[in-house]
Amino acid sequence: MSFTPGLRRLAPALLMILCAAAAVASYWQALNYQFVSDDWHYITENHKLAGLLPVDLWRLFVEPYNPYEFLPLRDFSYWLDMKLFGLTPSVFRLHNIFLYLLCLSLLYGVTLSLWRYMRQSDAGNGAWVAAVVTALFALNPAHVEAVVWVSGRKDVLAAMFSLLALWFALNAKREQGISSLAAAATLVALAAAMLSKATAIVIAPVVALLWLIFWLDIPAAGRRRLLLLWPIACLLVAASLALVFMAHSTIREPLHLGVGMIVRALTVLGDLTRLALSPESRHFFYPGLDDPYLVVMIALGAVVLVAAAMGAAMTLRRRSLEGFCCFAFVLFCLPYMQILPYRTPSLVVDRFVFLAVWPATLLLVTLAWRLKAAPRILVLLTIALAWGFQMIDRPRDWISSEVMIDTDVKDYPGYYMPAFQKIMWVQLPRGLYQEAQQTAGSITDTEVLDSVSALVESEYVVHVEAVNTGNPSDAIVRLRSFESALNKLTDRSIGNPSLQYVLKYSRIALVDHWNHLAKTFPENVSVRFNAGMRDLYIDTDYAAAAVHLRAAIDSTHLPLPVRGGALKSLGLALINSGRAAEAEAPLLAALEQVPPDLQAHCLLSVVYNKAGRSDEMAHAVEACRTGVPNQGTLQ
Repeated sequence: MSFTPGLRRLAPALLMILCAAAAVASYWQALNYQFVSDDWHYITENHKLAGLLPVDLWRLFVEPYNPYEFLPLRDFSYWLDMKLFGLTPSVFRLHNIFLYLLCLSLLYGVTLSLWRYMRQSDAGNGAWVAAVVTALFALNPAHVEAVVWVSGRKDVLAAMFSLLALWFALNAKREQGISSLAAAATLVALAAAMLSKATAIVIAPVVALLWLIFWLDIPAAGRRRLLLLWPIACLLVAASLALVFMAHSTIREPLHLGVGMIVRALTVLGDLTRLALSPESRHFFYPGLDDPYLVVMIALGAVVLVAAAMGAAMTLRRRSLEGFCCFAFVLFCLPYMQILPYRTPSLVVDRFVFLAVWPATLLLVTLAWRLKAAPRILVLLTIALAWGFQMIDRPRDWISSEVMIDTDVKDYPGYYMPAFQKIMWVQLPRGLYQEAQQTAGSITDTEVLDSVSALVESEYVVHVEAVNTGNPSDAIVRLRSFESALNKLTDRSIGNPSLQYVLKYSRIALVDHWNHLAKTFPENVSVRFNAGMRDLYIDTDYAAAAVHLRAAIDSTHLPLPVRGGALKSLGLALINSGRAAEAEAPLLAALEQVPPDLQAHCLLSVVYNKAGRSDEMAHAVEACRTGVPNQGTLQ
């Protein structure tokens, strides 16, 4: 029996190894799956990154090397995989799994250090607590998306550096201050986390809070205010990097203030809390603002927010691990609460809680540790089994985009997002018009149903019926009806990124349909005019718009009442495509029509300004203000 104490010391490590092995075995199912969804944009179609030479790697840190984000370290990791192993999906997923295992080891160290600091009277149980938290973290099904999906690399990589920053920050504590070396290492790790994913900025206030608590622990007589420069420096590094990301951002959304923003933020927080703790089946899309239990999610979000505020106050007054967990959880969720709006097909997704699972799990374990051994083990084992079952089941959905979409269509039969995805990316490209109409019919939201049904109808009429009959008349009527249905959704889409997603791709389809008609019926004036207007005002393809509009204007069949608007729109297309000098003639012609389009004066002011014709510009500006008083000049 002399080996019993040794086994007891090894037991926590064995528990972690067992759960980590279960997670790896689960993720291994998806090892040879193909690239899915955004993987094509980030990797397989990313010729800019693939063509980057080793001597030019520094360019990753000065310009974006993917279509959406400025993430140098994430893109460097992709580049490394490409150069060493080519476009082999299994290699990219193995890389994700390796990073995840590093996260688990760092998580154990962070949890152990935090427990021993916050719970000094119970420091002896630290190894077990850290092991249980790490084991549950490994089994949480919310991590499947980030690890199995190659595009989730940024979440895993940022979490790894974030945990490294927290580990350095916790180990920076000294009896009379903060270790400069460990604090500097913390700042480097923080920068690396943000260069992997910008939302890692939330680690900065968590670190700053810890260092502030360390400072308050020093007896008042020995406190040096100079030490407060470290938490300030942490926040400044994060803020500086945030400015860099803003400068490189290619996707900007208008900020909508008011009750809608508060409702959206609380909904997200409630949903993320549910995803972090729930053993429910996992999805690629969640209803969010369209959830029938929306009020419950808002209430849950409000409760969690209040708990976080109280937790921060408690932690500053005295060491409170529960308070720290509540505060850290909300901070980790903060970048996803749509306070600064962004577009995503789903308001919340599993990978958003990748790191937030840690404080949520630590809080669960901390509360369970108050129970006696038997009920504590029963509670934690129940959670582990429930999470583990979903973790094992979820990777099977990642075999393809179609399988993922079908899973959500089945689980959310009335929700428009998976139905729209199936129609748009699976059924219509295959010409399955009848099946697409059946899928659209399952949508319970009446206005979205009308829009998606109109999408399917217009697709069939444009690509099949008009071609077979040689007559675009019915297609023109259907496309106008389709656009009218989309316009009804515009106001509703404000603050609802899922609905904005539907509108975005529906409008792209609308423009494509008009352009297809224009290619099929190049002599039809109505088709060319409508194609040009949609290219200009929806797709912002100014060169294509100019071609269509010029063809319509050159025809004698273009009705006189719309000729002025067509000439003005042609001028706008030419200006925006960098051909301002050519825009003068159609704009002047627009003013000669009956009725004239007076907005042409405003556009002429731009033309004259670019040409340096100041006197003519002044006259055009005055005419614009007089004729279109609410317009001003269109700069």
